[in-house]
Amino acid sequence: MSAFSADPSPAKEVAVARRHLGQWLARAGRRTLRVPRLTLHILVGVAIAAALGPGRERRYISTAPLVWWSRGLCRILGIRLQTSGIVGQGPTFFVANHISWLDIFCIAAVCPTHFLAKRDVAAWPLFGWLCQRAGTAFIRRGDDSGVAMEQLVWRLRQGERVLVFPEGTSTSGETVRRFFPRLFQAAILARCPVQAIALCYPRRDGLNGPHPTAPFVGDDELLPHLWRLLGEPALDVRLHFGAVHAAPHPSRDILARLTHAEISAHISPIQIPTVAAALKG
Repeated sequence: MSAFSADPSPAKEVAVARRHLGQWLARAGRRTLRVPRLTLHILVGVAIAAALGPGRERRYISTAPLVWWSRGLCRILGIRLQTSGIVGQGPTFFVANHISWLDIFCIAAVCPTHFLAKRDVAAWPLFGWLCQRAGTAFIRRGDDSGVAMEQLVWRLRQGERVLVFPEGTSTSGETVRRFFPRLFQAAILARCPVQAIALCYPRRDGLNGPHPTAPFVGDDELLPHLWRLLGEPALDVRLHFGAVHAAPHPSRDILARLTHAEISAHISPIQIPTVAAALKG
């Protein structure tokens, strides 16, 4: 065997270089096409939000503009939404696992609802302002003031839908973190149905696990993350709507464990094997 047999051949090096160049050109091409469309879409969203946003004395906010804008954003980013299950009708308290800032727009594209988000989202460039004008309620981690809770209960009693991310933060999507039960008190006070939404961004290369680019975690910042997404090919997003749990509800702790088990069964079946096992805890 030659001492140089382990070294890559010039032909292989050329093939690798061509593949990398092709990938770079593909990403550049997608960004070239998408950035102008996204810019125009954001400007239209700003105009609509400024015209139809909440007035000083008006608390009802239509979800229709957010639905339209979210669907447009998904088209621009090449997001392909796949849904299963039946969306609950009427005032419903939705809970979902949290992976990315995209979650809000992917869910809104198929399920008109208002959201509860972290206070950090309100400070995001432009997107934060759009979320505020769309009627998103914001909460600080560890905040027990009850202001966000009052907003959730009020919207539910007015016949609207609301959605919360009870993990309290975004994750890589491989598992589901423990749900904080406190937010479920809104569904108990409003005596409305509760429905879990399992959300995942599967890989497109046939391998197991979540898509490597979709998660927005750790020290990720919005604009660099958006730039990476603009270079990605089509992104698949799966949304499964679980069973609708009608009121009255036993307790917020049981609701948290129940919905956590339902979502985990779709995201990470090994983590929690059955809903019944979760309720025994």
